[in-house]
Amino acid sequence: MIHESICPRCGEPSPLGVCDRCRRGMAVLLQTPEAVELTVCPVCGSHPVRGRWQKDDEPIEDLISDAVAGEARIHQDLLDPEISISVKKKNATQYRATVTLSGKFGEIPAEEAKTVEATVRQATCERCSRMAGNYYEATVQVRGSAGAPAPEEVEECRNIAERATEAAFERGDRLSFIQETKVVKGGIDLVVGSTQQGRYIARAIHDRFGGTSGESYKLVGVKDGKNVHRTNILVRLPRLKAGDLVWARGTFLEVRRFEGKRTACRSLLDGNRVYLSIEESEDAPVVGNRSSAERCVVVAADRDVLEVLDPVSYRTVSASRPGLLTAGVGDEVEFLRFRGELVLLPPQERIGGVEPLQPPPQSY
Repeated sequence: MIHESICPRCGEPSPLGVCDRCRRGMAVLLQTPEAVELTVCPVCGSHPVRGRWQKDDEPIEDLISDAVAGEARIHQDLLDPEISISVKKKNATQYRATVTLSGKFGEIPAEEAKTVEATVRQATCERCSRMAGNYYEATVQVRGSAGAPAPEEVEECRNIAERATEAAFERGDRLSFIQETKVVKGGIDLVVGSTQQGRYIARAIHDRFGGTSGESYKLVGVKDGKNVHRTNILVRLPRLKAGDLVWARGTFLEVRRFEGKRTACRSLLDGNRVYLSIEESEDAPVVGNRSSAERCVVVAADRDVLEVLDPVSYRTVSASRPGLLTAGVGDEVEFLRFRGELVLLPPQERIGGVEPLQPPPQSY
């Protein structure tokens, strides 16, 4: 004879003792705090997460929803749980979050809702506080090797500094900000919040332009028994620039990029890469820069020499053919003037399997 179990609470048949309905009546499916508090910086909108300020572009309502969800607890026996949170504003600092949970408790559909009061407290984060207090740890001094950098170089250095600052901030450097940019004799000074950020900027500018860099330190006080220093990071831009045509090692070389202390060039004679030392780069006569090159038409050609029409004098001029230049009669070619002669330039695109050197990707 088979005996069917019954629920000891309600007397209904139940193979597992207490039936699902009674178990549901005894269970708390959703546990939430009665209230949560969220701290937000009124200047930048960041908020502390596990003790560190973090900037999100989420609305306040979403931040409250995340905070409530992070503290909500669901009964372990609830199957297929689905939770939704709606947040409504009560006044300038008070919000109310309604948390709704649904699922199946055994074979019975179940639903439960809780209300959580939320308070938004405003507090200025460390970064904004220090920015407002003119705090800084380092100054990146950008200077030229022969006089002040050109205006376009200064503008590019500004842009590089902004991108490097943003990258440093995204990597977790909360003190990464540019406090001030000062135009000074011989270049610009970038006053920055973090020494590490200053090094990112210096490295990025160096990667783009080459040159030299170095650091010096100045004692500015004592805090908590420790000396406090400020760092000056000098970035001296090289005399040469990408696209410059120079005369070195008995031939014409086109500057392509900078690798550490070396200047990477391309030989006009055969297209090979040539590396100049700092001393060679400083001494090499500059013919001009590709950005200011003129154009002329080829009227006759052989393997080593091209005859071109000078666009100024309208005279036919003979010029040496660069190793990578495949132009023929009727083609236009670029050239620079040097000591009364025309120096023809090879094309910039990939020719004959040789990849022209380009400025390296910026790293921060």
